[in-house]
Order: sequence, then C-alpha cells, then structure tokens
Amino acid sequence: MKTISIFILLIYWSLMIFAPVISNDIKLSRAKINNTKIIE
Repeated sequence: MKTISIFILLIYWSLMIFAPVISNDIKLSRAKINNTKIIE
C-alpha cells in the first residue's frame, strides 16, 4: 500500500510540474501554425 501511494504521488507531482510546460508548448505550436497561415 505504501509503495502504491508513493507511486501515485510521484505521478501527481510530475503532472503538476509538467502541465504548464506542456500547455506552453501547445500555445507555441498553435502560434507557429497561425503564423504560417498568415504568411501564406
């Protein structure tokens, strides 16, 4: 039970740390797609 709870906590904290990074990458990729459409 203890190992499972530690594993869940690790997953939870990794999501909390990487969620803003991933959302920023998605925003940047969307901006790049919009820029290419505008240039064309």
